[in-house]
Amino acid sequence: MLYAWIGHKKRAPIAKGERTICRDCGGLLTAVMPAENTPHWRHKVGDCDPWSEPEGPWHLGWKELFDMSCREIALRDPVTKELHRADVLVGSGTPRATVLELQHSSISEDERNAREAFYRREHRMFWLVHIHSESSFLGTYFSMSLDFGSRVVNLDGKDFAIMCWMGPNKQFIEKWKRAAAHVFFNAGPYIFYLAGPAVASRLGGPLKRGEFALCALTRDEFLRAVRWEDSASS
Repeated sequence: MLYAWIGHKKRAPIAKGERTICRDCGGLLTAVMPAENTPHWRHKVGDCDPWSEPEGPWHLGWKELFDMSCREIALRDPVTKELHRADVLVGSGTPRATVLELQHSSISEDERNAREAFYRREHRMFWLVHIHSESSFLGTYFSMSLDFGSRVVNLDGKDFAIMCWMGPNKQFIEKWKRAAAHVFFNAGPYIFYLAGPAVASRLGGPLKRGEFALCALTRDEFLRAVRWEDSASS
């Protein structure tokens, strides 16, 4: 976790050896100040959120675009007492409450389904999936697949381009096409909205295996959508 409460202030660690208490579980947190990674807080005896993953500059950069009151918000199931921290939660306590999950590493379909089931019970949910080639050729295959000229369909004033996945394995794109939440891809400075089943059907779908449809948008358009200032993905 990147933030913790120190007294009455929620912040990132600033010095090695800092300690505080996790407000979500009561466990001891210690500051970790790696030389080549992002400073963060570590639970002494296991993170209280089993979905917690290592986070780096990409996560930090996106979280810092939201108010501190929206970052790393713990949510607990009132019946099972299951606890998870949303990367970002805007509009908490309102009908427009939206969870944004920032996904840098690979995730199984079972875990994606579990996260969606948990967060979508009381919130709208967005995924922002980081497209990169740090540990695979994902970024290369994604770039090879982009085709915004061959099959373009205008839907409600938005241009969706239908294209084919060029990688040797189509599991990545098929997994995200099946998501119940809204899915966005972040590749370099670009952001793309992935058409889910409902949108794909309006584009003339269902799309064939390996086919997918993207709509390009700016960072500001994406942020407005998360904050429900833009009705395009509501």
